[in-house]
Amino acid sequence: MSASDGPLFGRPAPEELKRTGAMTCGFALFFLAVYGGASWVTGFYSGGLRVDLPFEQHIPFMPGWAAVYVSMDVLLLLSLFIFRTWRQMLPFALALCAETVLGALCFLVLPVEVAWPPRAVTGGWASIFQAADTMNLERNYLPSLHVAFACTAALAYRERSGPVASTAFALWALAIAASTLLIHEHHLMDVFAGALLAWGTWRVVAPRLRKEAFLEAVRVEALCAREMYRFARRHPRYGLIALALYQQSLGRWRKARRARVGFCFLQGVDDVLDGDRPVEGEPLDAIDALLRTLETGAPGPATEFHDTAVSLGRVLLTELTDPTAREQVLELVRTMRRDRERVRDGHWWDAATLQTQLGNTFRLSVSLMLHVADAQVRADDAPSLLAALGWCSVMRDLREDLAQGLFNVPADVAAEVRAQGHDPQDFDSLLTAQAGRAWVRGEYHQARALLDRSAKELAQLEGRQGVALLRLFHRSVEAFWARKLPRRMPFLREAPVLEIS
Repeated sequence: MSASDGPLFGRPAPEELKRTGAMTCGFALFFLAVYGGASWVTGFYSGGLRVDLPFEQHIPFMPGWAAVYVSMDVLLLLSLFIFRTWRQMLPFALALCAETVLGALCFLVLPVEVAWPPRAVTGGWASIFQAADTMNLERNYLPSLHVAFACTAALAYRERSGPVASTAFALWALAIAASTLLIHEHHLMDVFAGALLAWGTWRVVAPRLRKEAFLEAVRVEALCAREMYRFARRHPRYGLIALALYQQSLGRWRKARRARVGFCFLQGVDDVLDGDRPVEGEPLDAIDALLRTLETGAPGPATEFHDTAVSLGRVLLTELTDPTAREQVLELVRTMRRDRERVRDGHWWDAATLQTQLGNTFRLSVSLMLHVADAQVRADDAPSLLAALGWCSVMRDLREDLAQGLFNVPADVAAEVRAQGHDPQDFDSLLTAQAGRAWVRGEYHQARALLDRSAKELAQLEGRQGVALLRLFHRSVEAFWARKLPRRMPFLREAPVLEIS
């Protein structure tokens, strides 16, 4: 980037300032943790290397240069008004992080002992010198990160500056480097190593960080992290799912991205359709606009949900190489859309229609999960597990779904509940009615049979890649059947469970 791209200094847009400000704060915390941690560890070392040169004994101690030394913070903060978008700021911030890590490794491996005589400062410069001395902690000498950061800033700012500003930044960095010697904080070898670290990082690391593909990948990961945080705030189980996704991504981060993106995309759509994520107007309109944009490229509303979902959806569809899997993503969204339609219209479906809807939802969901995991098994290999997942979903969310108008109670059961003088739309009233309890018991018994058949089906699949994922779901439903649901509905313990084959 050059000076022709705009003025050197400027006021960033409020939204961009939030992002670049967050990066600045994040770097500050990262630096304190890594730099302070290295200082703490080396505090247990005894002695260190001597890197001073003989002529350095003649360098005078000039405490007034501490003012130049601490000006490095001002030099770095100027980045907020030079790099006015997160895309411009990120390479600079990550370069500083890389230098911090490399510097800390050097501190740990090559601890240095300074050879300067003791320093005592009184008078007007005492407070500034004390601030400068405090910034350095102990033993973090080679390389000088003060010099590295100042030189990195000068190199980075030069790319957006004209000749005068470039010269000014270079002289500022040079003055900061000189100040480290004149206040007897570093030796010449530390200064040289810091400058070399800055040059190498900005010339080798920064170009890779500025590539559009990298910046776009960071943007997608940031969207995923934000969505996962939003899900986890709504219910802790989503936090556990997020942790599991990140844990599974270790060692295969790039390949596992489609799993993270897919979860965030589909869960976001589900939250909108369920009413857990408010959008302007009817949720169906928001989802229809999303589908149009993904399928035809037509522009949609300028809303946070639409922009986020389109970004994640496009990444997901691009990374799913199988055309069948791509079609399943869109089919799953349309399937979930049907649930919102019946909420809007207040429909009660019969048992067969409900079973078909649940079956399609979990068949598509599990199929996509297995495809993303490169599994050798398919959802159709475990039909009983799919049915058990549908049962678990209905019973787990029954109270919340009824409150939102999503009726997963068969229409004939609802009619019987009304005939007994109760309201099938109210969870407590539903379970007070004899017909409501009988329906729940029947579903509970049927779930036991499904889980027994599922165990046999999974045993036949043993040894094939992906079975472990199916077993994880099986164990989760087993735990819900055996412990969680009976705690919610104690009357289930009153009736013996019948074996149904």
